Amino acid sequence: MKEEPIIFSPPPRLLLGVTFLFWGAMHDRPLPALAAAVLMEGRHWTNLRWSFGEKGFARSWQFSVLILIISALGLLQREERVTLDFLMLLSWLPFMMLPLVLAEQYSNERGVPMTTFSFIARRKLAADRKAGRETQKREVNLGYPYFFLLLIVSGMGVGSLLNMGANEVRYGIGVAILLGWGLFKMGQMKGTQNRKQAWLVGYAASLVMAVGMSWGILDAYRGFLKSLTRTSPQAGAPFETQTSIGQVHKLQLSPKIMWRYEHEEGVVPRLVRISSYNWPEGDLWRTRTRRRVQKERISPEREAGGDFEKFLSVGEGAFAFDEQDLRVEVDEVTTRGSIMGLVSDQALIPHPLRTRRLERVPTEFLSANSMGAIQLNGLRQAAMKAELFVNEMDEALEHDPSVIDLLCPPREEPGLDGFLREQGLRPMSWKPRMLKGSSITEQNSVAPEDVSRVDARIIEGKLGEVFRRDFTYSLILSGADLGAPISEFVTEKRRGHCEYFAGATCLLLRRMGVPSRYVVGFAVQEESSKRGEYLLRGKHAHAWAEAYVGGTWVNEARPENSSPLWRCRGGKWVDVDLTPPDWLAEADRNHWFQGLSDWWQNARVQLVLWVSKEGIVKGLKVVLFVVGGGFLIYLIHRLIQTRGRKGDQPVGAWAEKVKKQGVLRDFERWLARRVGPRPTSMPMASWLRTHLPEGGERFVACYEAATFDPARVSSAELVEETRLAKVRWKRAQKTP
Repeated sequence: MKEEPIIFSPPPRLLLGVTFLFWGAMHDRPLPALAAAVLMEGRHWTNLRWSFGEKGFARSWQFSVLILIISALGLLQREERVTLDFLMLLSWLPFMMLPLVLAEQYSNERGVPMTTFSFIARRKLAADRKAGRETQKREVNLGYPYFFLLLIVSGMGVGSLLNMGANEVRYGIGVAILLGWGLFKMGQMKGTQNRKQAWLVGYAASLVMAVGMSWGILDAYRGFLKSLTRTSPQAGAPFETQTSIGQVHKLQLSPKIMWRYEHEEGVVPRLVRISSYNWPEGDLWRTRTRRRVQKERISPEREAGGDFEKFLSVGEGAFAFDEQDLRVEVDEVTTRGSIMGLVSDQALIPHPLRTRRLERVPTEFLSANSMGAIQLNGLRQAAMKAELFVNEMDEALEHDPSVIDLLCPPREEPGLDGFLREQGLRPMSWKPRMLKGSSITEQNSVAPEDVSRVDARIIEGKLGEVFRRDFTYSLILSGADLGAPISEFVTEKRRGHCEYFAGATCLLLRRMGVPSRYVVGFAVQEESSKRGEYLLRGKHAHAWAEAYVGGTWVNEARPENSSPLWRCRGGKWVDVDLTPPDWLAEADRNHWFQGLSDWWQNARVQLVLWVSKEGIVKGLKVVLFVVGGGFLIYLIHRLIQTRGRKGDQPVGAWAEKVKKQGVLRDFERWLARRVGPRPTSMPMASWLRTHLPEGGERFVACYEAATFDPARVSSAELVEETRLAKVRWKRAQKTP
């Protein structure tokens, strides 16, 4: 076997360890980084080495790939925040590759065989050896490729999101120093005599690469952040949702089951919400939380961050939003059901309006914001089946409206007002005062106009009638004026999907003085084969409006304030869905293989729920502990048996095998079947020289060395010589 020069030289001492510490600083994970650095640099502090061979390296690579596959499969189980989880997966890549890199660090070989990374290449090499063809041994040192991988993923992680500006500087400086160190050493190892020149070239190149890497990685991060914050209505981000208003394409209706709703009691809800929004900006609806003086008072013990406040914990997995809900009896509940699906931490739970209590929720606590979004916090498992309790007599989770819920973009007002006058409706004359910078103030001296419950229903009825009569539901979108897309929709195109109808309903109601919000969630319409169970697919994702009817505007300013603070009190939040009902027909179409897909999605959820049961979890922990512990003990035992000194062949198990069994027992049987048994009085070496053809002397010398001094010859060398001896013997028999 011919050996070729190794690809890449090994990195200098401490470079990989320091780079791991840099990774830990960027990701705010010092302990894993320190442990990896100690393992990586430990090879310089001990002379223990192992001979893993081609098979050992292949197993190390397969183990690393297995870790990566298991991690990726875990990622696929997440229904939300997949982008953030993908970044987390990338940031841990160096740790997933540790089995292979540590095998190289503590091996006697110069590097990792290239055949390690290809099953086909290993099979071809085995076939060449079996046929007696000359083979080449190519090895690569993974030190520098691994070093560059560490540098790249150091800029990808949740830690980098916490303080982007400071981390941008820290990352650039760290990359410049480490790259300069590595490039300088690489220049020296290639025979560069001028150390000063190597240093200057290395650091100049490192500065250029540091700028490029910092720009590229941070630009990619901003792209990921944009995809995280500008989501589709199906995702239900708690702070903003990007609509498809103004885009030119056909909406794709996904048949994937997002949730399952099981109805148990009361009237089946037509709609289940995920989140509501009150601030329109073109094709974006945001949740604009109120300033401290404007938002509802939240007791300190129920603060959950931002605009969220905690539900009250009733018991294990049971939560109620108010103290009076703790005393609610089952027969007082107007609607009761269960929501089931895969979940992730900080996910939002679909729920009907006026949901006040949830049970069997696998989380540390629940929280809700002023828009009515219910959020999971401290999730303990990846799937849930939670019970929902709704009471129509209670107030909704949503806080009462402020003048923010009457705000309409000024560019939309002329078109909306003209449309309302065509329908015989009079737009309100009251307008909120605006400050520079698009900030609004509730310090208007005159209160907004009150709209009675009856008037609000009359307005809703007229708008619904004209939408059904003169408008068309369509999934095929045409271009729209992004400056005033809703005005263009109601005055010209009159064709669109639910986001257009929901946005138009919300803004038209606001122009009539009815506080309104934009809502995203699901339509409950498709009943499964199981009685009382409804499937909430991606194509059932829906948008509608939410209106506050029957309220009165009151001034709640503190005595020391000279300007009034207007809030609407005494009314009730209601769902207003004016999308033409024929949109449901578009969601009824399923593929022929939909049944199999539905079964698989349900099986995933049921499996996670089953595995999450307390008894099953304990049993799995015991099994994993026994199996994992056994594997760890076996691995430590094998490493101790095959340990060797730096530069020497390993001793221990190989030498013991030589003493107990001899080294040619199998070969002797093979040759005896062809030439007859070896005479009892004849030494093995003499018998081999008698029957082996020309070239057999090398095999005999290897046998004698293995017999009398096992440390000089490895098992791999003897196996290779044995194979070649068989090939030579077969060729000699075929030659006349």
